[in-house]
This record gives sequence, C-alpha cells and structure tokens, in this order.
Amino acid sequence: MTTFNNPFSIDRAEQLGDNLFEFFAYHKSFEGLLKHKSLIIKGGRGSGKTMFFLYHTYDNKKKEAFSKQIPFSTFLGNQELIGIHFRCNSNFVPAFQHKGIEEEEWSELFAHYLNINLSKRLVEVVIDINNNLAKNNKDKINFEIQNEVEGLFKEHSIIDSFESFLKTLTTSEIAIVNYINNTKHATRPNIIFNGYLLNILAKSIIKQKILKGKTIHIFIDEYENLLSYQQKILNTLIKHPDPVIFDVGMRNEGHKIYQTLSDTEIISAPHDFHLFNFEELTDDEYEELIIKICEKRLRRVDSLDKIQNDNFFNIKYYLGEYSIEDEVNSLIGKEDIQNLKLKIKTRIGHKKDETKILYETNDPIILRLNQVLLERGEKIETLTLELQKYYDKKTSKYSNWVHNNKMGVVFLLCREKRKKKSYYGFNTYKSVSSGIIRYFIELCESAFKNAYRNGFTFSNPRALTSDEQTNAAFYVSKYKVNDIETYTPNSIRLHRFVMLLGKIFNTLHNDKKLSEPERNHFSTEYDKLSNDSRRFIKNAILYSVLQRREKTKVKTTGISSDNNEFHLNHIYAPYFQISARRIRSIYFKPPILEGLILGDVNKATDIANAFVKDKLQSDNNQLQIEL
Repeated sequence: MTTFNNPFSIDRAEQLGDNLFEFFAYHKSFEGLLKHKSLIIKGGRGSGKTMFFLYHTYDNKKKEAFSKQIPFSTFLGNQELIGIHFRCNSNFVPAFQHKGIEEEEWSELFAHYLNINLSKRLVEVVIDINNNLAKNNKDKINFEIQNEVEGLFKEHSIIDSFESFLKTLTTSEIAIVNYINNTKHATRPNIIFNGYLLNILAKSIIKQKILKGKTIHIFIDEYENLLSYQQKILNTLIKHPDPVIFDVGMRNEGHKIYQTLSDTEIISAPHDFHLFNFEELTDDEYEELIIKICEKRLRRVDSLDKIQNDNFFNIKYYLGEYSIEDEVNSLIGKEDIQNLKLKIKTRIGHKKDETKILYETNDPIILRLNQVLLERGEKIETLTLELQKYYDKKTSKYSNWVHNNKMGVVFLLCREKRKKKSYYGFNTYKSVSSGIIRYFIELCESAFKNAYRNGFTFSNPRALTSDEQTNAAFYVSKYKVNDIETYTPNSIRLHRFVMLLGKIFNTLHNDKKLSEPERNHFSTEYDKLSNDSRRFIKNAILYSVLQRREKTKVKTTGISSDNNEFHLNHIYAPYFQISARRIRSIYFKPPILEGLILGDVNKATDIANAFVKDKLQSDNNQLQIEL
C-alpha cells in the first residue's frame, strides 16, 4: 500500500526543519516590518508569528541562499539585518522565581541570563560568518572587545578570540542555570547589567566593514510566557535599543505589563515599536496569504510537478466553493417540497387565488422563508405583493429578506431534516479558520486524509467532495473544543463557558422567526464587568477561544460605549452547527455574562436558558448541556 504524502501534515513552524524557508510565503503586508524600530507581532497560536521570525533568522536566510547556490559573500551583502530567534520556553522562564529570593534579585539574574544566552547566539553567528568567508578575506570580523570581556569575566583565562569568548559564554550559561536550580548550594555568578554585554558585542561587530549598515534583531517569541518582571526587562530593551533591536511575538493579551525597569517609564506604539496583528489582516489579505502558503506546500508534491498543471497548485481547485443550492438539494426531496407547500397553505387558509404564489413555487428556500415571514407576523397580502414584484425583478422587500435570511433558512432545514450542516468550499474553510493559518492547514490536512481514504492521489488529482470537507471540518472543530480543557488556568470554566455559548448560538440559529439570523458573537459593557470576568475574557482571548473585533456596525443606542465584539472562534462553528460568518451579534448585559462565566454549573445553565427564553419568547428551547 502506497504512503500518502499529505502536504499539509506539518502545521508548526518549529517542525519544518532545515527546509523551513521553502514553506514561507511572503505577503505585501510584511513589507517594512523589520527596520530600525522594534516590532511587536500579535496573533493566536498558529497565526504565523514563529514562522515569520524563524524565516528571518540568519541561519534560515543562509540556508535559503545556499539552496539557490548564492555565494556566501553575496548572501551576506544582501542582508539588511542579522536575526536571532529566542523562544521563551514555558518550562524554563518560570524557574526564575521564588526559592527564597526577592523579585529584584531575580530580575538581575534573568537579565544576566539573557545577556549571556543572546551574546552566545550572536557570537555563534559571527564565528559562522568568519568560517564561511574565504581564508584570505580581509573583511573577516575581528575580535575587538578583549579588555571589556576579560574585565567582566575575571575568573576566566584569556579571552582573545570569538572562539575563546564562546567557551566562556557557554561556561557562564551553565553556571547561571546551575545557580537558579540550586540557589542554596551553587555559587551566585557575577551579574552583568541588563543588555550591556550584548550591546558592546553588537557595537564592536556592526562597525566593521563586512557588517556595516546592518542591524541586529533579536526575535523574542512566546513573550506571553514571561513573568511580569521579565517583561519589564524586555520592555526596557525595546525602549532603549543600543544598538540591538528587540522584536517580540506574542498571543493577543500576552502583554502583562508595559512598564520598563524604570517606575516612571512605559513602552507604547508607535513611539517605541510597530504593531502588527496577523489576525487583523483584511479578508482579501488573509486569502492571498493562505493561497500562497498552500501553493508552497503543493509545489513540494513530486507527482504534481510531473503533471505540470498550475491549477493543481491552487488550493481553490481542491476545495471549490460552497453552494447553498447544492446543499438544499441534498436535504430536500419532492416529498419535502410538498410538505412545505402544505404547511403554508394550511397556515394562510382559504384566501384569494393570488395568495397561491406563496406556495406554488418549488424553490425550498422561498417556501421555508415564507414560513419564517409568516411566523414574524408579516401580512399575507404584503407577502403576496412583494413576492410577485420579486419574481418580476422589481424592487421588493424579498430581495433583502432572501439576502439576509437565506443561510439562516438552510440551518433551519438542516435541523428539521436532522442532518449536519455542510462546511465545505474555500471561503467556508477560510471563515472557519478564523484568521489563524494553522487552523486552515489543519482543515486541509484532515480533508485530504478523508479524500485519500476514498482513493484520492496526487497522480490523478481531483476536487475534494463536500462530504470529505465537511467531515474534516467537524473532526477538527471537535478536537479544538476538546483542547480547551488544556488551556490553563481556567480550563474547566473556559470549556463550560464555550459549551454554554455554543449552545446559546445553536438555539438562536434554530429560531423559527429568524429574527436575527446567524448570531455567533456577542457584545457587552466590558468596563462594567468584574476584574475576575475581565481576566477570564483576556485569558480566553490569549488562547484565541474568543477573538476581539471592532463592531461591524456601531449603534449609538446608549447601551454600551464599548466598540468591541467578542467572537467565539469560528473553528468551533461546525461542532456547534452554527454559522462561521461574521453576520449578527447578541448583547449580554454584564450580570448575565458574569453569571455565564463565574456561576456554578446550575446557575450558569439557568442563566443561559433564561436568556434564550427571553430572546425567543418561548419555553420550548431549553439548552441540553453535557458538561
């Protein structure tokens, strides 16, 4: 049995190895991000932060140049910056706390560790540059800080080259790590002031001919893992680049504090840094980016190269587009059409002949929509008149009714036929992925797996079926819901909140009046929430369970001055059988939202049921919550 080479099977930048540069897709929105000012990149896990940083490191840029057989001196001359990646490992950075040591001292120790570790990485780059330059090249980087470093590391022997300096830094790194793990027994190292060693090293090398005019960038990734005092240390380095520039990648709400080591100083945009958020790309920008990313992956499939058809490198070819008509036709048969007609005929009773227009059509969307409009209390005469105008292609209320309620009607039909809603097509996957690249890749990976089980091969490529894509969307959505239970520190409460919220939205999708179709996000008066609730919401945003967005329509009702809405991540839409589109929101009064977040299971469920009952004016929509 042949092994299926799924081009979407790797979704983490850290797993791409030496060929990472082959997967990087450049986008015009990246232009000018890495300059002479710090950059803060925000976005959920998998949105592209790490990929962006890793691609721009010295190591990966060099690998890319060598893969194109570009001489090293040419490669180095073309580089505007030397990039170094530092990941704030969640298993390591918390070690710099407690153990009977005050925070002020921990601050000195962590700053010292950064000095040593980042200087070591920069020295490794310098040695690599010198090793790659021709032996007789006069432009090799000279070691010019012997006096300075020997003064800082007095306990070490002569440090007269980058190689001997690297040995000293390696020994010093081991010493600081040993100390933080054995503070009572190990010897405390001599502390080097925040950023001092790194900056004197950087100054000494960028003034030399081979690196003149270049900038040194340190990419601090997973910044949200840092403790507050550690963020202060980095904030200080961001505020005062001298000359090293610190760029930071973090999840939304990952900034715990904006203060520097000075009590009277903070960092702010645009004065101290540029801000870029992957999740705030426009719809068109996100589409362009994911198409390019998918093309990079598809071009690595050998069998597609042999076919030489550009269509097969476009993800849109495989995913196609969602069709309401096709989904409705798969749901509704001739008998269903007759039942819909009978329901309308029974509802309107014995009226004039012209009312037959409301039930004589064979269009299930119109038939089911007419039921909705009758439930809303629209007059039969009005519907008759407006539908005739709609058929005659004249200005009609039906134009808006159909446009606004068409998808809502499909959700009603799915429920009534007890069938799952379809989630397929490029635009659907784009919406479900909620602006997070990894989610889109995971959806594609699962869809291609399903297709492979049905005989798909890249030797004879075809479009993926709606069922293959829908089943993939549900599978990914389900395990993303389950993943919530691992999101500390509010995992249990956060999972319960998502279950309640998803059930609320699902019930509102089944509103027989479709008074507000496709409701899948909410607004509230954020400033009136308790500190506990605000912390909870920030934590939900940190994990991209909720996504904060500006309101699509700002209404001056006086209900709330807050211009933000909170979206339940659309990756959960298939699981809860709700829309992944950004259409309608609901408003939670602060006490209601507080109850859903902080109440015990029974109280939160009662509040959810009361909310739905009030919205639908019905006692028949009790939520069935399984926690």
